[in-house]
Amino acid sequence: MAKRAFQAFDAKQLPLADALFTQTIDAWRELDRGVEEMTALLVARAGVRTDLTAFVDAKRDLDEAILLMSRSGEAFNGMARYREYPDAFVQRGLAREGLRDWAGAVADYDKAVQLWGGTGDGVNPFALSYRGRARAETGDYEGALEDFSTAANVFARVDKNDNQAAAARANMAVTLYGLGRKDEAVKIAKQVITRTPGFTDLHVMLAADSWDRGDRTYALQRWEFACSNISSGCKAYRDVAPGGWLEEVRRWPPNLVQLQRNFLAKTPAVPVE
Repeated sequence: MAKRAFQAFDAKQLPLADALFTQTIDAWRELDRGVEEMTALLVARAGVRTDLTAFVDAKRDLDEAILLMSRSGEAFNGMARYREYPDAFVQRGLAREGLRDWAGAVADYDKAVQLWGGTGDGVNPFALSYRGRARAETGDYEGALEDFSTAANVFARVDKNDNQAAAARANMAVTLYGLGRKDEAVKIAKQVITRTPGFTDLHVMLAADSWDRGDRTYALQRWEFACSNISSGCKAYRDVAPGGWLEEVRRWPPNLVQLQRNFLAKTPAVPVE
């Protein structure tokens, strides 16, 4: 049953995976199986539930898993004894993000980073990117910028993952814009799209910024590229209403959202040919 549950999760058959994991966990409780097996199942079901946006249930699973692992997961020096322990804090941080508990998410990512040693190449760069995102939501743009910068460095230098490094640098650009450091943001954005042109975020950001600076030709070029040359298109970036997609889902900083509103108010309703 457990094997079928993991197979269903891998196949994105999420309701089936949730049901199978639940049956397995119930059976494991009756059999009084070990902590390692139980925590693995709880964390896996939490992953399914996060994907299903059942964030309350996901967090409940992770609360239990972390409590079970806390008895053996941390060494005297504050480091994790095994990787599953900090991973569970990262997963709970993601569930907290789904609940819009940004401070709680930051606390969980802080704990995970501490368990990996706090600094250095041993820290998971994905966790740093997630913490940067949550920090930005709390208004800590400086902390977010530091996390994105460190994540980009580790992705590029250690993991040799150019796409994730570019994604972290893209987040750096947006965060710098939120800090009012517009020229730095634009410089990084242009560097990223030169090597990795598929970041819609950056083309739209450059369009809004260029329009605000009076460079209408370049602004329309970037907007047209985002709308016509990237598979995701630009439709979502038209949702600039308060509480709309750009604010609540993509979570752009307020000054950049306002520039996009200004851009859309003065440009054609469809991309230029």
